[in-house]
Amino acid sequence: MKNLFALGVMILVFLSCEKDNSTKVELSSDYFPLKVGNYWNFEHVGKYIVSETQMVNGVEYFKIATDYSTTMLYRNHDNKIFTKESSLDNSEVMKFDLTAEVNDTWTYGDGNVTLVNRNATVTIGEMQIYSCLKFNFRNENLIDYGYSIWLAPRIGLIQQTCQECFGSSFVTMKLVKVNINNQETEFK
Repeated sequence: MKNLFALGVMILVFLSCEKDNSTKVELSSDYFPLKVGNYWNFEHVGKYIVSETQMVNGVEYFKIATDYSTTMLYRNHDNKIFTKESSLDNSEVMKFDLTAEVNDTWTYGDGNVTLVNRNATVTIGEMQIYSCLKFNFRNENLIDYGYSIWLAPRIGLIQQTCQECFGSSFVTMKLVKVNINNQETEFK
């Protein structure tokens, strides 16, 4: 049984790590897989879980809850990931544009988001995950504000950085465990 689980993990990693030498990564909603039960567990910040779907003004959103009691609503429309707070009176904003070109920038909250890499490699332990999208979040009005998020094909959220978090000037938070479409994988 243990060998079967290890084989399953190796297959998932192999599929996620397939290198793409083209200039453009194949567009796919798999860069942010939204399904109730999917979760991403990160070192330092804990779990992000797709807990339920919720209809708002006739639009279906997926509610993502965190271990630190925050929730946001997400939806994928034409390979653009939109988010809004759980209250009904908020408008949605685009967080990730999976179709963006490198250096494309858009407004997000009080700052902006830039896609800085379409073919990043994320290393977790001895595993390398290829074809990741890296997004930088910045607010030019705040000196110590900034973070980055990487999305991996068929995994979604895989790595985050944070400036001025947890008492450090810069922290990298890597994925520890993930459950995507009922396939649980532990990263070591």
